[in-house]
Amino acid sequence: MEVNIIIYIGLAFIIGCTFVLFFIKYRGNGRVSVAEIEALKQANAELEARKNSLEEEKMNLVSKCHEQEESASQKILAAEANVKAQYDELMKKVKEENAHLEKAVKLAAEGKIDESIYEPLRHQLEDSKTECAKLIKKIKQLEDDIEEAEDEQEALNKKLKTKGVELQEANEHLDTLNREIKQLRDDLEKKEFELTNRIDELRRKSESIEFVQEILSASETGAKDVTALYKAIDFFESFLCGQFMDCNAYLYNTYSSLTFNNLGGRKGFVEKKKIFLQMFDEWASVKRKNWLDKKTTIAFVGEFSAGKTSIVNRILSQDNPNIPLLPVSTKATTAIPTYIAGGIAETYNFVTPSNKLKSINEEIFKKVSKEVLDEIKGVSSLIKYFVMTYKNPNLNGLSILDTPGFNSNDSEDKERTIDVINECDALFWVFDVNAGTVNRSSIALIKEKLNKPLIVVINKVDTKSTSEVDKVEALIRKTLSDEGLNVEKFIRFSAKAPLTDIMAPIHAIRRDDRRDEFINIVENDIKKLMDILNDWVKDADKEYRRCGQKSQCITEKYNKAMTALWESCNEAAGIPHWEEHWFSDNRYEMSSAEGSRLLKLLEEIANTHNNALADIYNEEMQAVAEEQQAYSNLVDLKASWQKVDDCMNEFKKTTKQLI
Repeated sequence: MEVNIIIYIGLAFIIGCTFVLFFIKYRGNGRVSVAEIEALKQANAELEARKNSLEEEKMNLVSKCHEQEESASQKILAAEANVKAQYDELMKKVKEENAHLEKAVKLAAEGKIDESIYEPLRHQLEDSKTECAKLIKKIKQLEDDIEEAEDEQEALNKKLKTKGVELQEANEHLDTLNREIKQLRDDLEKKEFELTNRIDELRRKSESIEFVQEILSASETGAKDVTALYKAIDFFESFLCGQFMDCNAYLYNTYSSLTFNNLGGRKGFVEKKKIFLQMFDEWASVKRKNWLDKKTTIAFVGEFSAGKTSIVNRILSQDNPNIPLLPVSTKATTAIPTYIAGGIAETYNFVTPSNKLKSINEEIFKKVSKEVLDEIKGVSSLIKYFVMTYKNPNLNGLSILDTPGFNSNDSEDKERTIDVINECDALFWVFDVNAGTVNRSSIALIKEKLNKPLIVVINKVDTKSTSEVDKVEALIRKTLSDEGLNVEKFIRFSAKAPLTDIMAPIHAIRRDDRRDEFINIVENDIKKLMDILNDWVKDADKEYRRCGQKSQCITEKYNKAMTALWESCNEAAGIPHWEEHWFSDNRYEMSSAEGSRLLKLLEEIANTHNNALADIYNEEMQAVAEEQQAYSNLVDLKASWQKVDDCMNEFKKTTKQLI
């Protein structure tokens, strides 16, 4: 048993030494030299090169490690074979010793002890103890060496990490300095930009303040005060939107036979309301503006920089350079609707929200620009629109409206454009041939808000070839056609084109005289409703009288039926006669013929007369219901006629000052 333990200890010692030696060798190959640590102090480029070198060295070490692992594996296999051979040899010796021991045991059993067998065992045991002590001491020494190597390796790793952190901090500091420099440059550029904008803003504010001062100090013209007229128009609008529309709503919802534009009932009223309110807007716009009175009015709209104001200027000046023009720079686009009409002299006016006409000079008018007005918050509280007059024969009977357009970023500009454009007789839509597209939002506004003859002006055609202009026109035609917009005429125009190219279509526009007749249209509509209801009242009265006559006839029929019934009852009552007898009771008696007659009379009373009365009663009830319905219809129609009559009386009161 002790021999087996010794063998196992020896085998473990050999294997342990092999692994310890292999581990020490492997660990030794992985140490970092002082030169490598010093190399960390070099520049970033050298550090990167060293990193690549270390990576390559690492790969080599890994390769060597693999080779050493294979070599160690082979040595372990050889050692195992050697140990196995030694083990076999020892086992052989153990067997021999066992045989020897068995022999000694046998002798001992016989009382014969052989001391010679113990001596070798004692020597072997002492040798084994000594060898084990040496092995333990050596293992401890190896463990100390390994621990020391690990400490040294850890210290080197920490130092390497510290150098890496220092290098990273240096790079981060450099990046921070670069960012700060860039930020300083950006701040400087920003401050310069802000300073430039501030100077420009101060200039605009100064111009805006001067403009506002001139507007506030502007004097009213010698024109007649139109406050009373505006008040009368407002009263008429209240009547139209209130009592007139309420009356029509009641009539069209009550009487389905009433129609407007072939639409009956509520649909007819909705259509009528839409058209009448649109006609009122156009009438009121012209009525409030005496410079539009009896004149054909055209409006120019267009996208930003389409050139509409330049076209208006050519119309104003007739290519005469001495005529004052509207501002046309990119920063001075028309920001407020501007009316231009013929007159006895050149005048510059504006209309306030309170409908006062005030005059300004040409210099102030030319300061009107989008950038100046942008500085004035709530410009609509100062100016509704400008009014200019020119001593220009080409403007006789003509008024031109220049607008901000539909595509302005300012919603107030859009509202101003829509508010004034419906009063025009035609709409000239100006396109820049270089844009090549149609603004969809402008199309939507025209479809929704406007119902005017539309003329398209393709401007700046001198900047494109004829084939390219053809393509642009084809695109505009298709887009507008797909959207359901009808264009009466396409005009190609440019700064070099003859002025007649634009003036001929303008003079071809015919003024819509219906605007002047709007009050008469409303009056005739009320009269028409009164005539219709008057006829209906007459018909209802006839129907009521007819129902009354029918009831009278039924009453007469009823009286005749009751008389016939009374006669039959009276005759039947007279047939039985009272007879007195000596030897029997007194009683009513009748003959056989009299009994037959009585039975017939009773049958007539029970059937013929009763059914006739029932039929007459039902007929009477129906006639009464018809008479009541006819009376109700007559009362309702009279009430409806009275509503229309009241509407007419109110119309006469509200339009007294407008006629």
